[in-house]
Order: sequence, then C-alpha cells, then structure tokens
Amino acid sequence: MSYSNAIPKLASSRHPNINLNNVTSVPVNIAVTARSKICIVVAVTGVVVLIAASFIVPVSLALTHTGPFATTSLSRTTATTRTTATTTTTATTRTTATTTTTATTTTTATTSRTTNSEPSECSSYTIINDVTRLTTAAAGSQCDRTLFSLNTTWVRFNGAGGTKLATSAPASNQCDTQGTGWYSGSLPASGVSNNGTVCYVWRSNNCNWSNTIQVTNCGSFYVWGLIIPPSCNLRYCTA
Repeated sequence: MSYSNAIPKLASSRHPNINLNNVTSVPVNIAVTARSKICIVVAVTGVVVLIAASFIVPVSLALTHTGPFATTSLSRTTATTRTTATTTTTATTRTTATTTTTATTTTTATTSRTTNSEPSECSSYTIINDVTRLTTAAAGSQCDRTLFSLNTTWVRFNGAGGTKLATSAPASNQCDTQGTGWYSGSLPASGVSNNGTVCYVWRSNNCNWSNTIQVTNCGSFYVWGLIIPPSCNLRYCTA
C-alpha cells in the first residue's frame, strides 16, 4: 500500500505522483572548528568539576565531623589568680636604763629566824622594846591584860627597854604599873625550853599574884611565852 493513497484528497486537489523509491539520502559533513573544540573542552571540564565537587564536598563534610580529620572546637578557660603578699615589719627598740635602788629596812614587831637546831619559837616571835617596862621606870597604871590573852605569845625583849624579864623582885609601883611582874623560875640551857613562874609584887609581898609562862634559851637570847596576867594593874617588867 502506498502512503500517498492514505492521505485524504480534496475534490479540487491535484493528484501528485510521488515515487519514494527514487529518494536517496545525502550524507552531511559537519566541520569541527577550533572554537568548537574549546567549547567542548570547557564543557567537559565543567562536567568533570561538577562531578568531582559532588563527590568531594560530602566526603569533606563527613571527615570534618568524624574520622582522623575531625575538627574539635575547644573552649579554653584561663584562670588568673592574683596573690597579694602583705609583709608586716615590727620595729623593736631596746632601751637600756640605769636604775639606782635604795634598800630600806623596816623592823616590824614580828621577826622570823631560821635555825635548824633551835626550837620553832626561836625563829618566830614578837619583839618588844619599851623602856617603861624597866624596873627603874616610874609608877603608872599600865596593865598587860589588854596586850596578852590566854593563848601563849612568844616575845623577845630587845633594845634599850631590856633584854629579858626581871629575875629578881623589884619594888611595887615601878615599870609604869602598880603590881610589878618578875620571873622567879630557873632559866633553861641553850636550846632548851621550860616552864617557870612569874610573880607580881604588891607592897611588901613579892608574889601577891602569879601565873605560869614558858621560856626558851635560843643561844644568844631568850624568848618568853607570855599569857594574860591574873589581874590589873599588873605588868611584865624587864631588866
């Protein structure tokens, strides 16, 4: 069947007679110029670059976050410590002063003296130095009841007022009192203490009143253990 027979034809159209068997193909020769070559090279290079970029960019991004080329952002914090040293300097001033000391010795009524071989009363006693107690002193109204008590008081008589109790009977109304007291007993040897009697003279009676005392020989002096006299006006007299 001929293709021309399938084409509808108008009544007014002509009836061409086409013989396709007589059609021959003519080869076309395309000339390649230098400009065409450059365009081809540029196009090929662009394609290669795009292909390479499409491969390299994802790989680079992957290696940036993982793998041996991964980049880690470190936050470095630097702590600065400031130390302030405070030095305190103390200045010491040494002053050398020359002091002159004047020693003043005051004798009190109570004296302590230490001697290992002596009785204790030889190192602790009261000193009495009263010239009105001397048997040569005038009459008076002194009474030793105001000075002594029932308890023994150890006394050492010393100085101008005499060094011991009178050992012989004085007259009455002497040593600033009325009834004069004197020691009638015996005196002990050195380092020995004993008891003795004190008598009080009244008028012609050499022992109108009496009381017992103690006496101790401390070697170079005596100490007397005195108590309150039996009445007034009685007083211990010295010599």
